[in-house]
Amino acid sequence: MTAAKYDWQTQTAPAAAEISEVAQTLQVPAFLARLLAQRGITSQADYDAFTTPDVARLHDSFALHDMAKAVARIQQAVANQEKITIYGDYDVDGLTSTSIMLETLQSIGAEPEVFIPDRLTDGYGPNAAVYHYLQKSGTQLVITVDNGVSGKAVIDEAMAAGMDVVITDHHELPAELPNAVAVVHPRHPAGDYPFGDLSGAGVAFKVATALLGSVPMESIDLAALGTIADQVSLTDENRIFVQLGLQLIRQQPRPGLAALIKAAGIDANTLDETSVGFGLAPRLNALGRLGDATPGVTLLTTFDDDEATTLATQINDLNAKRQQLVAAITTTAMAMAATPENQARKTLVLAHPDWHEGVLGIVASRIVDATGKPTVVLNISKDGQSAKGSGRSVAAYHLFNAINAVRDQLTAFGGHHMAVGLTVPTASLDQLAAAMEAAAGPLAAVGKPALTIAAAVSVSDLTLANYHLLRQLAPFGQGNPEPVFSFLPAQIADVKALGKTGAHLRFQADGLPVIAFGYGAQAGTLTAASQAKLAVTLDQNTWRGNSTLQLQLKDWQLQQPELRDMRLPQPSAEQFRAAQTYVFFSARRQVQLTRRFTFGGPSVLAKDLPAATGNAVLVDLPRSEAELAATMAKLTPPVGLIFWAEPAELVAQPTRLECGRVLHYLQQHPGFDKHHLAALAQATHVSTLQAIFIVQVFFELGFVTIEGAQITAAAAPQKRPLTAATAWQEREAFLALATHLQRDSRAELTARLLPQTKS
Repeated sequence: MTAAKYDWQTQTAPAAAEISEVAQTLQVPAFLARLLAQRGITSQADYDAFTTPDVARLHDSFALHDMAKAVARIQQAVANQEKITIYGDYDVDGLTSTSIMLETLQSIGAEPEVFIPDRLTDGYGPNAAVYHYLQKSGTQLVITVDNGVSGKAVIDEAMAAGMDVVITDHHELPAELPNAVAVVHPRHPAGDYPFGDLSGAGVAFKVATALLGSVPMESIDLAALGTIADQVSLTDENRIFVQLGLQLIRQQPRPGLAALIKAAGIDANTLDETSVGFGLAPRLNALGRLGDATPGVTLLTTFDDDEATTLATQINDLNAKRQQLVAAITTTAMAMAATPENQARKTLVLAHPDWHEGVLGIVASRIVDATGKPTVVLNISKDGQSAKGSGRSVAAYHLFNAINAVRDQLTAFGGHHMAVGLTVPTASLDQLAAAMEAAAGPLAAVGKPALTIAAAVSVSDLTLANYHLLRQLAPFGQGNPEPVFSFLPAQIADVKALGKTGAHLRFQADGLPVIAFGYGAQAGTLTAASQAKLAVTLDQNTWRGNSTLQLQLKDWQLQQPELRDMRLPQPSAEQFRAAQTYVFFSARRQVQLTRRFTFGGPSVLAKDLPAATGNAVLVDLPRSEAELAATMAKLTPPVGLIFWAEPAELVAQPTRLECGRVLHYLQQHPGFDKHHLAALAQATHVSTLQAIFIVQVFFELGFVTIEGAQITAAAAPQKRPLTAATAWQEREAFLALATHLQRDSRAELTARLLPQTKS
């Protein structure tokens, strides 16, 4: 099996007796009982706690560090009618935590202002210039949400100048914390809170609970949205937030969410964590990526249906723009990643002018997903002096530490193990790339990322009824992964690319529909596979009130033939879309086709091809068997075959009669100008290319002489057969080879091109 992105690790199946006992105890089918046993949910109490959310199981909000101090200072500010500013963040977690705090303070009589920083100009977290502005404009208390713990210098200065700051945050704690009035954080070193994985919205929700003296159920939808979007663990309190929050959104969505759900084309009745994570969250995040995110707070807190509709439409349009930017940049970045130089690297630094900095983190994630390589994606400034962007990593590589080694050469830098943001002088890009590569030693010993397979199933297990059983385990996410099943269908059929750019696939596996996001370029690979083992999750597709089971592909293992037949009568854009190395034998043909089509990977001349090149496609025809053999020796299967040529290249050898007519014409026109060979061709009823070829053969055999531009028939040439000319022999061999390469079956080509392989 080949072509898998992940290392499949099938979970050990519980003993049959255990499955039977769980099924009997919980009164559930064996299919669900197995999954519950794997998660350690075997008693009625555990099952009820897992499937039935209850706010009574939420922890005491005052158990959070400094909560009492935070509440006292906020209540004092409200009582004294002090000017309060909520300092938020531009992502979904920041927008929802800001909205929760805003609604809570308004409900207890405050009229707070909201400040959402601009990603590009203000950056993340406390900004000194903004804090100075807030203080000058009369703010007496700043409440941070989803930020603050990393802003010691700014916050300490503000506190010393008389503006109080209450921090509510959940991010990684630095060695030294700000000297704020209060630092409310679930993992504060001086605290003892029982659950440390709250999101920013979760922390804000706990502050709201403490301020109000009861759980603010009207805000639990916002807590759910922030929790899902920030990808924190969906266990403990987070699970309760999301379960109850999703119920509220489905049953009674606030105007802004209702409008956004409609604009996104989501069915409100079936909205789940996936709808939020892939439908709502990206739209709200688009605000902060491309501009001012403050309208996101307005959308989430408005009670005006018309305002909600207007904002939701604007946000949806902005997200479409964000998608276009990401798609365009990713295409270019993938082509850069696929160059032979970058293919040889374990890490990637991709820098380019005119890339929008707000989306480069998404692009970096896509490159990492596609290549498995830690990647930094940077926009080069208009003056060419600096580059700014984001990096993403894999679990086995500490990206922050790798780049920190050359921190003194960077203009700005921050981040953690898996993600960074940075600005670097373009003159230092080589040093950045070298530092990342130098830290990549551990990657050599690390295989593909793991994909946990819950069980191998048969087609009889893949039913809509079992999908509904699985939803009892939802919401899925960190700490509670969605079950992935391996499935070996007997037949793959109806493979079709989907989307405006053909980025996705839909196909049938033993009659079941499968959707494969991001696999559009591999339609030919799947079609050519002799066997496909699928890793899938179960999903529901509803159309006009009809619900059917749909499988969603997570990965596949394909049994690939060593040669992939991509031959078509005419070249097609589909043949060149994939991220592969496209090999040309003719420089002229390379220029012709790369101007005509958009290539998903680099194009290379066969003579320049490095050894052991993988994922390659032979585009045009070689001139000889020797050239073909030399090229194949440099390639690692599987190899794609197009072998295209223009019809004029494949015109048959001229006949003896045609050659005679050309010679007779030249005898009648001594000193014929070779620049007028087209006229000769017309007069003798051969093609121009044939006329050129015949003259080449005649010259080699001594039938004509060529001096400058003058062609003259020899007076008394030695009689020699046309086949004695090397040019004739090479052309004959080329046409024979072309016939084989364009018409032979794949099995015949395998025997010709890979003689060591049994076809």
